[in-house]
Formats: sequence, structure tokens, C-alpha cells
Amino acid sequence: MTDPRSDYEPEESDDLFDEELPRPQPTLTVAELLQQLIVAPEQVAPAEWFLFSDLSRADGALVRRHWNQIALPVRVQLLDRLARSADEFLDVDLTALLTILLGDPDSRLRRRALELLDEGEPDASLAGPILQRLQQDSSDEVRAAAAAALGHYVLAGELEELETALAMRIENALLTVLADDQQPLAVRCKALESIAYSEENGVRQLIEDAYYSAWDALRVSALVAMGNSVDIRWRRLVRAELRNPDPAMRAAAARTCGELEAKAALSTLLDLLEDDEESVRLSVIFALGRLGGKQARQALEQLAASDRVEASAAELALEDMLFYTGAEAVRIPLYDEAEDEDVLDDLDPWDSWEDDEDLGEYR
Repeated sequence: MTDPRSDYEPEESDDLFDEELPRPQPTLTVAELLQQLIVAPEQVAPAEWFLFSDLSRADGALVRRHWNQIALPVRVQLLDRLARSADEFLDVDLTALLTILLGDPDSRLRRRALELLDEGEPDASLAGPILQRLQQDSSDEVRAAAAAALGHYVLAGELEELETALAMRIENALLTVLADDQQPLAVRCKALESIAYSEENGVRQLIEDAYYSAWDALRVSALVAMGNSVDIRWRRLVRAELRNPDPAMRAAAARTCGELEAKAALSTLLDLLEDDEESVRLSVIFALGRLGGKQARQALEQLAASDRVEASAAELALEDMLFYTGAEAVRIPLYDEAEDEDVLDDLDPWDSWEDDEDLGEYR
């Protein structure tokens, strides 16, 4: 007889994560739930999975002891459904469970746990386990996810929301990765994007070096890092990259134009709404939501009312526009970016150029 755990797939009818329903209430104890998931997972009602939310210290120890006895397909499905529940129910807290999953023997689950932790607020108690994944994990993908997750901690350190010693430890770990050319490229890319939040001397040079790298992935990450740095001195260079023949570079440049509020890029961004690559169009939509202004708003409203695949993204961007630019977004005129950059003439040679043509043209 085939073990049902080998290809366990919950039925669609088991899905209780519906916005219109209240959060389901479990009836089992954590010990009973673990036993059932190990022996007969197909008999566990989805409502019981909410026991993994906000685990107490005692229940967390129990889960840690027995988690790996649950069949891998069940663990994968369980994490997927719990992640969906966290999106739909505000009182679902998976932090304790995700911390346990950082030690899961399956690299896919370790990586997914890090990605989910990356979506939440930085928790100082998790910095150590995440650093351990960055420095010691056997999977390059997991290490890259750990490097990405540390970006929020670097930013928290800059905002003085994290203990100085811990923030320095995290930054040093990321800098160590970047200084080692033998490190996997994916890990170095994410480390660059994360360290970009730091205002430490030398970070700008690291971004510039990566931008001129022979590795395409590192050049894309350099553009992402420019946006994370919120340094407006990168604006002109990023605007030039909107013309790059590589769609990954165009997408990264478009998103960074939004992060840097590069309003002078608006006309080019509007043209890119018709780009052949969906990733570019979605990045442009994000940027328009950050830039605000009448033209950006009208373009997003037209998209949101259309039947194009980007309609839902346009709706989210319109919400972003209200959040970042307020109700007056429609009336705020686009300003001349040169007015901002004139004051930077003495800070950086990039800003002495009179126009984007000096950056070269992509043929």
C-alpha cells in the first residue's frame, strides 16, 4: 500500500484561508497535531494548522523535536498554506516556526523560511540564526536568501532601531562576503543589495565597482543597490539604463527610478509601459506609483481599468501613490530634476554631466 505522505496534496476543499471567513479555531494540542501530521497527515483539518502560529517556548521546543519526522511533502505543503494564512489573517505570527525551519534538512524550506522572515520586521533575536545561514549553509540559494534577509537589519541599524554592535556585526559579515571573489555570485549579489542600505564609507564604491562588473547579475544588483541607498546622485546613471537592451537591467533601472524619485525619467517610463517584457512593465508601474503626478496617475488609472495582466499591479501602485505622495499627488507638478542635482556638482563627477547623452547610447 502506498504511503499517503509520499505525495500528500491537500484537497482544494480543505482551503479555509478565505478573506470572508474568520480565522479557524484549532481543537487539538500541538503534541496531538504533530502526531497526526507524522502518522496520518491526510486526516488533519486545515484549521488545526493555525496551532503553529505564535508558538510558546514549550510548544516551540516540541515542534523542533518532532518537525523533521513529518514527511517532506507534508512540510512543504504546510509551510505554503501557513504563509498564505499569514497574508490573510493579521494575528497569525509564524516567527517561531520559521526560526525552527532555518534548521530544516531541506534547503527549499530553509530558503522559503528566510524569504518569509525577510517580509517581516527585523527581530534582533533572529539576526544570529540568519547570519549562521549566510556563513555556514551548504546551499548557495539559502545563503543568498540569508544575505537578502539581512538588508532590513542594515536599514534598522541606520535608523538606530538596532543595537550598534549587532548592526556592525551584520555589516561586517556582508562586507566579508563581498570582499571574497570566491563567494557564489548569487550570494554576492544579495549581499551588495543589503549593504547598500548602509551609509558607511566605501559602500558607494562597492556599488560602482559592481556596476562595471563583467557579470550581468552583479550589474543588475548594482542598480537595485542604488535604489536601496536612496542616494539621488545615481539618478542620471539609472535613467540611462532605462534604454539598456537587457530587460533585467531595464526592469531594475525602472524600479530604482521609483526608489530614487527620479521624476525626470517619467516620459521614458511611460514609454516603457509598452515594453515587450512583463517584468519591465511591472517595474515601471511600481515606479509610477512612487513618482506621483498627474501623468503617472492617469496612466495607472487607465491600466487599472483595462483587462491587461498588469491591471492589479496598477491598482496597488495607485494605493502606493496615495501613501507616498498624498491626496495632492494629482496637483503636484513634475519638477526639473536638474534643480536637485545642481547642488551636488561638487560632490561627485557623475553630476557634472549636462545631459544623459554623456552616458552613451545603447545601440
